[in-house]
Amino acid sequence: MHAGSNEFHRASSRRDSPLNASSRIPIVLLPGMDGTGELLDALAGRLSRFRPVHIVSYPLDKPLGYDELTAFVTARLPEGRFAILGESFSGPIAIEIAAKERRAAGLILASSFARYPLPPLLVPFTRLFDLRRMPLRIVEATLLGAWSTPELESRLRELLRRLPRETIQARAASALRVDKRQALRQIACPALCLHGRFDRVAGKRCVRQILLAQPRCQVQLLDAPHMLLETHPGEAARAIDAFCDELQSGGLPGAGRLT
Repeated sequence: MHAGSNEFHRASSRRDSPLNASSRIPIVLLPGMDGTGELLDALAGRLSRFRPVHIVSYPLDKPLGYDELTAFVTARLPEGRFAILGESFSGPIAIEIAAKERRAAGLILASSFARYPLPPLLVPFTRLFDLRRMPLRIVEATLLGAWSTPELESRLRELLRRLPRETIQARAASALRVDKRQALRQIACPALCLHGRFDRVAGKRCVRQILLAQPRCQVQLLDAPHMLLETHPGEAARAIDAFCDELQSGGLPGAGRLT
């Protein structure tokens, strides 16, 4: 998929439901810090069996911050109601859109945060941040943990090789400054938080902050690392589809609880 492009995964019929997949609430997937969405293919393929899936990929050649990226995504939203998922870095974008767009039927935060996951004192050091120069084994261990596979490692390495340093630095600096807790308090739609128990990037503190701001948020913990959508696409797709089915039927998720 090319940077800045949108990819639609056409859904096929779901045998166990009277609703045709194309009539189901579509889901917009916003990728992590890489911004390409290329690593979400396995998840999108599973979700597209049940509903239209729309991946938004960000421009690689422009070091855009959260405000610019939120405007970029807003201009590419599908017509009608939709659910929006923000992975990791993109969680604050999904929160802002869910707070402002009346058409947002549901919000899903995957391995994400409402407020910066690391101390903002690190912002000055983002000028030195370059994922391509970091030891790959450390990057893989941090993001994939014990669920790393040769295929995922290869795809991650190729992706990191193509990411412009300035773009990643801008996104890292934005993530270390962001605070969308107020916007999260304002959302009226149901919310789901998917989080890995072995997440080394966005820890349980991030989940607690989400629940403090939005107590109605459902929380589902998986035995997974930070990149849970990539390492556990089947489990993630089932949780996401069940949540979207609740939105379709008008059922409201229960209050959140972190265990």
